[in-house]
Amino acid sequence: MRITVFCPVATEGSAFHQWLRRRKPPGLLFIVAMLIANAAIATPFTPSSNSQVLQRLPKPAALTGAPALRASLDANPKDLKTAERLARLYIRAGQAEGDPRYLGYALATLNPWLTQDPPPPTVQVLAATVAQGEHRFSEAREILQKALAAQPRLGQGWVTLAVVNRVQGRYQEGLSACEKAAGLIPVAAELTCQAGQQALNGNLDSAYTKLSRYARVAADIPPDIAVWMQTRLAEMAWQKDDLQAARAHIRTGRAIEPDDRYLQLLYADLLLHEKHYDQVLDELKAYQARDGALLRLAIAGQALGDDRADRWAQAFRDRIAAARRAGDRSHWREFARFTLEVDHDAQQALALARTNWDNQKGPMDMHVLLAAAEQAGQPEAAEPVRRFIADNKLQDARLAPLLHSRQEQEQEQEQEQGKSQ
Repeated sequence: MRITVFCPVATEGSAFHQWLRRRKPPGLLFIVAMLIANAAIATPFTPSSNSQVLQRLPKPAALTGAPALRASLDANPKDLKTAERLARLYIRAGQAEGDPRYLGYALATLNPWLTQDPPPPTVQVLAATVAQGEHRFSEAREILQKALAAQPRLGQGWVTLAVVNRVQGRYQEGLSACEKAAGLIPVAAELTCQAGQQALNGNLDSAYTKLSRYARVAADIPPDIAVWMQTRLAEMAWQKDDLQAARAHIRTGRAIEPDDRYLQLLYADLLLHEKHYDQVLDELKAYQARDGALLRLAIAGQALGDDRADRWAQAFRDRIAAARRAGDRSHWREFARFTLEVDHDAQQALALARTNWDNQKGPMDMHVLLAAAEQAGQPEAAEPVRRFIADNKLQDARLAPLLHSRQEQEQEQEQEQGKSQ
């Protein structure tokens, strides 16, 4: 899931404050994140103090300028604008690397203002963006609704609310949030926001046509928005079963941002779909620190009979186990997919996919639940997905084979019943 960042009036008993209280103190954020990222460590290690350096992180390109901002904030700890700029860099780094530590750094940076009652609405929007990145969607929505009630002209807040609603299948609410962002964000972002909702709510063809036409003729689109636009277009093209167009949009987006993690994994999924397993290994073998890459390496490696497949699979299991111990909810879909496609345990995959469906309802969430239900011999378990697809008139070529399979089974059963009568 992409975290979209450009450039809650809370009470003590609100979900926002409850969420803040559940967060680890800033001194512990780094330790918890280290456990998630280094799950293969056999013996627990207790630092002698919160200030002890456990690991020096590589500096992603997204953190360019962070040291200067950090120094400025240290010199003037009450400078909210500098704190917000630094927090945005951390959030972008978290998106780029898929590393939850950076989201923790963002919250720690904002902590002096998060403890105010109420926090500034702009700070609440950033806190909600972190919650979104951690898949705490209901909490993110509540924070955003209160922040936007206090300050309705926060374009980033409306966009983030739209993204949260889209992930949870609330397309009309998401479209409304996009419309309220109009005039507060660049036109390119406004159109991308709207098309992302419409493409999943019965208007795929018109949404794709309008956005792709704009992408061809528009000039001077900010790079981050251009990448977001090409990502949405690639997803829509795949929904339409136009794989050539999907590849073209991915290439265009990666030409702007070559190391974009979301586009990289989307491309890897396209290669897996086409059974180009060797290309998946070439694409991802240098990115084993990223959980999503490790999952796809395990799938492709097993399909090829590669000797490294077992090692990749075990590394992914270790990371998921550590994330679950830490209460991380952001891996349910990936774990369900791994359990289905690598461990070939359809029953367990189905249980995981159903848990994931309670929290997020994107096309890939639908796919893993439909596939797990079919392979487990329990197609009725995916009935909520089928109803959701029908209610929203959702079109997606990736889901069609699984939906047709169920329809064919029902037709065969009806024919058998007719013969017996």
